[in-house]
Amino acid sequence: MNNIRQFSSKEDIQEHACLWISRIDRGLNGDEKVALDTWLRESNAHRQALLDAASLWDDMSVLNELSGLFPQPSARHASKKRGLAKNVVWGMAATFLVMAVAVGIVVQRTWLDNASQFATVNQKVQTGVGEQKNVTLADGSKLHLNTNSLVTVDFSSTSRNIVLLKGEAHFEVAHDTARPFSVTAGNNTVTAVGTAFNLQYVDDNAFELVVTEGKVLVKDRFRATSSNESLFGKRPVTEEGLLMFAGEKATVLGKVEARESMSQNEIDDDLAWQQGMIVFKGEPLESVLIEIGRYTPVRFHISDDNLRKRRVAGYFKVGDIDGLLSALESSFSIKHEKVTDTSIELSAKKG
Repeated sequence: MNNIRQFSSKEDIQEHACLWISRIDRGLNGDEKVALDTWLRESNAHRQALLDAASLWDDMSVLNELSGLFPQPSARHASKKRGLAKNVVWGMAATFLVMAVAVGIVVQRTWLDNASQFATVNQKVQTGVGEQKNVTLADGSKLHLNTNSLVTVDFSSTSRNIVLLKGEAHFEVAHDTARPFSVTAGNNTVTAVGTAFNLQYVDDNAFELVVTEGKVLVKDRFRATSSNESLFGKRPVTEEGLLMFAGEKATVLGKVEARESMSQNEIDDDLAWQQGMIVFKGEPLESVLIEIGRYTPVRFHISDDNLRKRRVAGYFKVGDIDGLLSALESSFSIKHEKVTDTSIELSAKKG
């Protein structure tokens, strides 16, 4: 049964194409392959959108999979195919009418018996610069999306798959051992059952992972196997990936690096963005401004190279540029000049 929603606008077609690419990346089942083939046959715009999305994904495994989806039939074969279609179209119409009635009955009965078990959910959640969102997903999991971030959600009766395409997100995962919850980011997947964790991109593929509750399994998605046994059984973790536990933080790029333990206060400071705050503990001014820049279109310029390394500490409200400038001047002897509405120059106060 094809339970995929049909989209018509250009934006919706592009969104649907991105969802298909994320599914191809994690592997299609039989029903999904049929559904994808049907969707591609519906419109040339669908095929072009899928190719465009694949070119952005930049993954050879996806491109290889797509190479088999666009055969080039000969003119003779295409002509025969059109002739065949004319001969059988009425028979197919009658068959589909009977199937539609039968499928409608099955769908109604399934939905009434256990709607959540069989429902397929596809959605995109996005925030602009300076925007944050809290979303409860279809399974009851909670998604907290930070500024300038984008995720796609693909839930089925057997899996819960999220792709973090950019930015930062915190996940509070509803417990469901039958449907592991996996988040793909860059080169890795992070899989959980009932837990909470935070992911933030630090460059195009590397991300910072903070586990706030329970445990997660970190796998290189190019080497990972299809089993989730190590989360529920006794299969050696080394065959699957690396387990990380509550209170741990690491940078992940293929492998887990710079792994460390965190106190609850450190975790709270790291996730202060969920309460609209940013916490700095003596980072260089240059790094502080990069972090501030995630939440505002305003750009800062430092006139004095020595000023770039000046240490800054404190609690700052997200998006409060005036408050930031006031604190820099009163506490760190850093003055400012507004060059334009979106450009500010910083320099050291003299005397």
